[in-house]
Amino acid sequence: MHSNSFLFPLFTAAALSFTALSRAADVMLTEDGKPKAVIVLSESVHATDLVCKTLIAHVKQMSGATLPTITEKELGGARIQDGLVVPSSNKTTQGNFILLGEGVLTKQLGLTVDGIGAGGIVLKSNANSVAILWPSGEVTTKHREPNPSAVFNFLEALGCRSLWPGELGKVVPHKPTITVGNLNVRFTPPIGQRVIRFAAPDARNATQGLASLGFTVDDYRKAKDAASNVESESTWNAWNGLGGNIGIVGGAAGCGLRGGWAEHGKAHPEWFALQADATREQSNAKERWRLCVSNPGLIEHVANDIIARLNGKAQTAISLCPNDGGYSSFCQCAECRKLDAQDGPRVKMLVFKKVGGSERAEVDGPALTDRFVHYWNAVVERVTKVVPDQLFLVEAYSYYSDPPVHEKLHPNLVLRYVPNTADGWKGWQAAGAKRVYWRPNNFHSGYRDAYLSPRARENCATLAYLAQHGMLATDMDSIYHNWATQGLHYYTIARLTWNPSLDYDAVVDDYCRTGFGAGAEDVKRYWQLAETGVVLGAGKGAFPQVTLETINQLRASLIAAGKATEKDAPSHRRVAFLRVGLEFTALSVEAHRLAEAEKIDEKAANGTLERRWQLMRAIMQNYPLAVNVGVVAGNDEPWSRTLHWKGPSDAAKIGKFPVRAEDDWLNGDQSATRK
Repeated sequence: MHSNSFLFPLFTAAALSFTALSRAADVMLTEDGKPKAVIVLSESVHATDLVCKTLIAHVKQMSGATLPTITEKELGGARIQDGLVVPSSNKTTQGNFILLGEGVLTKQLGLTVDGIGAGGIVLKSNANSVAILWPSGEVTTKHREPNPSAVFNFLEALGCRSLWPGELGKVVPHKPTITVGNLNVRFTPPIGQRVIRFAAPDARNATQGLASLGFTVDDYRKAKDAASNVESESTWNAWNGLGGNIGIVGGAAGCGLRGGWAEHGKAHPEWFALQADATREQSNAKERWRLCVSNPGLIEHVANDIIARLNGKAQTAISLCPNDGGYSSFCQCAECRKLDAQDGPRVKMLVFKKVGGSERAEVDGPALTDRFVHYWNAVVERVTKVVPDQLFLVEAYSYYSDPPVHEKLHPNLVLRYVPNTADGWKGWQAAGAKRVYWRPNNFHSGYRDAYLSPRARENCATLAYLAQHGMLATDMDSIYHNWATQGLHYYTIARLTWNPSLDYDAVVDDYCRTGFGAGAEDVKRYWQLAETGVVLGAGKGAFPQVTLETINQLRASLIAAGKATEKDAPSHRRVAFLRVGLEFTALSVEAHRLAEAEKIDEKAANGTLERRWQLMRAIMQNYPLAVNVGVVAGNDEPWSRTLHWKGPSDAAKIGKFPVRAEDDWLNGDQSATRK
């Protein structure tokens, strides 16, 4: 699949080198800030395309040189002689060439994208040229232009990185002279659809939280967008290999019943789940109604409705996933219970006493997986007799996360696997799941508190395992823009989504080395300590446990990194960015410690919460990507109530978060990172 095992982001010195293995193989792009190469555009590439503009912009940022462009046709019948590109016209004075896109010259060099799959790339240095290729039919969804992954990978080889969105997270090394050594890469990303969701600006009570800090959602949106801008057109997610589309989409869909209770409840109440109060009334469930999946009439109706909709022709996968959440219970009727595997795994299921109410009881029983697989199979068997190629989306989630015990999955079922761990993956495959994609809530943990995440290694290991065992796609939920505390988690999982064979520790080493220069070892020590020193709480929503000693050790690592990078402004500012996340974490840890004490110290709590409130305002104004303070503040109410906090005093509102004059982590200039 690829000839460089550590491709993107980590090229080994043996694969790519700018102190070349063989000097004869070097291709000089710039020298002392002057262009020494020309970009040759194949017939399918234009100077206005993102691939070309991105390449030119980054080379200029690195060296000060603007590479000229020329079309293959303008080269006047250039030929290949002894591996050299030899133009037959005098339209260029440059002796070296960047061949952008598959064209006549790349074919004459014996370079082709044959055998390269969707999203794949080819990078190859030659005697006086560098070829950057991708499947010519591929375009990005947004721009309808050539897929830029090959150019991003090439820029990675030059030392560029995008650690987090915006100029601060963008690494573009200063290199007046750029030479490309031995470069030979053919790679297709093994995961065809690579998606990580991004939380909306008004997600999870952010509107209320921002209001408590004196801001609006529009204020946050504008600040976040401004902080995410970069000099050249490239987004963090595209740069880091996310993208691709193999047509696997969909989610909760009421098991395929269109219209739900509103349309069918009066005529067919028997289609809906029997509740604890012995009724099937679902009007108070709103859009979260649940079904009696053992009901043969329901199965027949759903199958016939799908058949009529398809009109004899297969479409993209149709979701049969149950509705998620809400205030109604899964069916309690005897026929549905008969379908459950009594000898299978047990679950503790919450059952509402009345639909729409909040009062509920915990009931122990078998997992519900077998009943749902029975229903899915019954619908699919009917539909595929008419439309054999139609695929259906189902899921391993909630009380049906465990693999089925007795039922086997119909081959036309595509499984959306939601668990964060790989524990049940093999069981689902043994039950017949041939098409599987990972849809975890792996970034949900900690979104309310935005604490330092200790789960990056664990989630990357799960991803690597699943990629080796049949995973087709990812759809991860969700990045909440806590880049100063959870950014390494976001970064490493994106990198392994592009290339699951990468070594986690090598990715972290690269992140620290490229982003933090002389402070790399201290920053690496910081993340290693966060991984072992942040202990997750036992219950849902429980705040992690971090000792004061650990906080002090974390702080010492970043202070050391700050001192080591004093003469390297971009790296120094990135250290300060991480420090913002640490100090926010430290105040949150202290607030939770006070809330968990046997006796509430209201004076201490008030002082801590006022400083935390001031810091959140400063983060919103100066570091909106560091911590999503709107979401945090919007979910603070339960323990703020415990601490009897009424909000900031008038003095706190007009004051600023206190920082020692000699410690510039909060007030340092975060713009123009390469000046």
